Amino acid sequence: MIALPFLLPAYALFLLFLVWPALEALWLSLHRENLFGRGREWVGLGNFQEVLARPEFWKSALLTLKFALVVAPLELVLGLLAALLVYRPYPGVAFFRTLFFLTTAVPTAVAAVAWGWFLHPVGGWANRALAGLGLPPQPWLTSPDLALYTLGVITAWSGVGFTAILLTAGLQNIPEEVLEAATVDGASPWTRFFRITLPLLSPTLFLVGLLVVLKSLTAFGQIHLLTRGGPAESTMVWIYRVYQDAFFNFQVPLAAAEAFLLFLVLLLLAALQFWLLGRRVHYAA
Repeated sequence: MIALPFLLPAYALFLLFLVWPALEALWLSLHRENLFGRGREWVGLGNFQEVLARPEFWKSALLTLKFALVVAPLELVLGLLAALLVYRPYPGVAFFRTLFFLTTAVPTAVAAVAWGWFLHPVGGWANRALAGLGLPPQPWLTSPDLALYTLGVITAWSGVGFTAILLTAGLQNIPEEVLEAATVDGASPWTRFFRITLPLLSPTLFLVGLLVVLKSLTAFGQIHLLTRGGPAESTMVWIYRVYQDAFFNFQVPLAAAEAFLLFLVLLLLAALQFWLLGRRVHYAA
């Protein structure tokens, strides 16, 4: 009870900026508005039925799944490799820590501009490097076949720093005595990693995996700044479909229904991860 007055401001901000807008969006998704927002008509689940009947909605859902399948594994693997390289002290480790964690400090807009310049189809360094190797230039962000996967790599790169920070903290909490005892017993580095390090790191890996999956399903900034859902809607992922329907097609109730469906999917995925992987997490006593 003593802490309650100190927590009230945080609770008030949480209710004002998270709970209230979410409830307002749900209420809006159950109505139909005219173009100017003057007057609402109750339609119940009509907007949800209309959304689920649209082929473009299911296309966006499939694109979101493909995008997440690129971002989540790549970011986790790169983040774990970076953490393994810098969690122990050695000469020059501060430089590599700064290098890996720099992606966390770079704003999304700045990173998008830099990547857009780097991947420019004519003067970008990526195609210059390919030309130096005798390979043809690639339309990284202008090809419907490449744009989604290119954005996936960019998104994974932008999250490696944060992922590495969390995994580094998890690795540094593993008792050195356990690894030293395994070394004395003749365990190889691979055996120590897969039989000791990974099981003891599993709580952190579980948390990071959950955050990475949810983040990959709601990535917006890179897509908006680099492709705007194109070319030919090849990067029109779920969250960007919500944005387009709300602010360009002026179908705000439909966009609210799409946003609430995305919320339900995120909630279901989080529950599935807890159910499927949570029981396999090893929490040290």
